[in-house]
Amino acid sequence: MKSNQIFRTLAIAIILALLVIAIPATPALAATVTISPSSGPVGTTITISGTGFTATNTYQITFAYGTTFSRIIGSGTVGAGGDILSTSFVIPEIPGGVYTIRVETFGTTSESRTGTFTITSKIDLDKSSGYVGDEVTVDGNGFAANSDITIYFVNEEVGTADTDANGSFTDGAFLVPESYNGSHTVKAQDSYGNFDTDSFSTKQSITITPTTGAAGDMVTVSGTGFKAKKAITITFDVLAVTTTPLSVTTDDYGSLSGSFPVPVIVNGTYAVKVTDGTNKASANFTVMAGASIDKTTGNVGTEATVSGTGFAVGATVTVTYDGDEVAIATPDSNGAFKATFKIPASEHGAHTIVATDPTNPANTRTFTFTMESDSPPIPPPLLPQEGIKAETEAYFDWVDVDDPSGVTYTLQIAADDKFTEASIVLKKEGLIESEYTITEEEKLESTKKEEPYYWRVQAIDGASNQSEWSTPGSFYVGFQWPELKGWLLYILIGIGAIAVLFLGFWLGRRTSYY
Repeated sequence: MKSNQIFRTLAIAIILALLVIAIPATPALAATVTISPSSGPVGTTITISGTGFTATNTYQITFAYGTTFSRIIGSGTVGAGGDILSTSFVIPEIPGGVYTIRVETFGTTSESRTGTFTITSKIDLDKSSGYVGDEVTVDGNGFAANSDITIYFVNEEVGTADTDANGSFTDGAFLVPESYNGSHTVKAQDSYGNFDTDSFSTKQSITITPTTGAAGDMVTVSGTGFKAKKAITITFDVLAVTTTPLSVTTDDYGSLSGSFPVPVIVNGTYAVKVTDGTNKASANFTVMAGASIDKTTGNVGTEATVSGTGFAVGATVTVTYDGDEVAIATPDSNGAFKATFKIPASEHGAHTIVATDPTNPANTRTFTFTMESDSPPIPPPLLPQEGIKAETEAYFDWVDVDDPSGVTYTLQIAADDKFTEASIVLKKEGLIESEYTITEEEKLESTKKEEPYYWRVQAIDGASNQSEWSTPGSFYVGFQWPELKGWLLYILIGIGAIAVLFLGFWLGRRTSYY
């Protein structure tokens, strides 16, 4: 009985001792470390924070703990609530793999907690799309150190590279293999199985041989990057051509080959067009005895030159702009000519230029010249100044603006600032100078200061491009005596003379009375 009591006493003592030991250890068991995100490539920014640590202890955070890449990335003092503030860190350029992040505190009660971050492999291509045969450069990091890299285009090995001590490489390159139109996977993998992928989109393209010739010459067309197993249509400009083979079809890789005779067509350069119904590509073919123009866009006054070869010797080539003759030229002994002219004033947009040899209607070449459509600057108003009183024959002045096509101005004066059609009292168009004085015939009626006139100016260039209107200014016209001249002047002089005589007579009577 006595021994049982001793045993119970001993058991209670042991339990109390364990409780004493466990109570101060509770914070250490509760301490946690959070790492976000937990994986990513080189250059990823991660944050590390902690909770449940012993307050006021100093702490230290170590990245890649236990490796040659180890570095201290944070330190400080644990907060009163046991928290370790977030520490940000950018993953450096080191080999891929799993790295330990250790958070350690120092004090009467030291603690340590660890987490991990996985550096994943990452590759980048210097271009995301291109053509079969293009060279593509591949860079990568986060792979194994000093490892061989194999580069694949879909499942085909197309290149190799070598990583450095940090698991990075910059010497990867490959030529885009024959592949159909669309997106393809490019993969780089090291000797340990680490890999990453990127996308490359193959685009369609064609080549023609030769690029110049005469009607009847055979032209060979080769194409890559089209849809696989698709029927192909080939046209010469807008003309259908007879091909060899009769039906051209792309293979499994979107490649094609065919030939056709040059059709009979006006001399010049034309587009050989290839399409699979969705994707299109073209290349230029020059039919001999054609013509060209050195500028297809510009402004009024732009100097353009039409050049031609193969025209009739001694003929007169006429160049017209929208049907109006602008130049003539005589081909030399080689049938070559040049005709230079200035683009006349014409509205912005497309205009037709035609070079014609009357002795050979087939030698007619048509071009499209696009007149510039840029609006001139807004002309800032100067006079009259805002809110002042002006003369009935008011003077208006604004800042000159420049435009390569030349500029004229439109001035509007209105009874309200909305410039409705009914409120406009004067509109002057085609003004060459940046000023205007109202004539006697146009002089303005007097108005109250509270009900002023409003005026604005707009610039129009030689291509009919209009600027925005200037900000409306206001002014008023006070009452003014009419100008006395002609019969009105003589009537008033007569009335004045009569009034003076009458006043003299009246004063004389008054004087004699007194």
